[in-house]
Amino acid sequence: MASLTPLSKGLIGLVVVGGMASAVWHLYLKERLMNPAAPPAVSTPTSQQSPAAPVAPDAPVPVTAAPVQAPPPDKPLLPPKTNAAQASSLSAAEHAEAGRKLVASGNFEQARPHLEQAVQGGNAAAACLLGDMTLKGQGGIAASQDKAAKLFQLAQSLNAICFSAGQ
Repeated sequence: MASLTPLSKGLIGLVVVGGMASAVWHLYLKERLMNPAAPPAVSTPTSQQSPAAPVAPDAPVPVTAAPVQAPPPDKPLLPPKTNAAQASSLSAAEHAEAGRKLVASGNFEQARPHLEQAVQGGNAAAACLLGDMTLKGQGGIAASQDKAAKLFQLAQSLNAICFSAGQ
């Protein structure tokens, strides 16, 4: 009778854990993280609720407090810069595409402002490209594994997976 090797047992375990994580993401976390303004569903016992006072037809409707939202992060990943790319009225996707074309042609210095604008606009592919440039020290960026990792993590949080050829 054939038996499973430790490697195959580990791979099976990895598939099971990955499937469970995927199910949790799609059934619960995706909705909650993609819509942070929605308050969590919390039920209160009926004994704690105060009875509603009768309201006259012409009386103003009482206003309830808005849900408290998390404050914005202290520092954005990239500081706002003023350059030629910002002066144009391109969208984040258009900046990302322009940056991608410039990177493909080897013009990293001109690609950098476009990619930075696209990252500030929430473009995951631009975060991958800018992270790769940061990892390699291209486009006038000092090589930094820490800054590249932050850009790769940002791309991952935007549902993209980055692949880098390394240095």
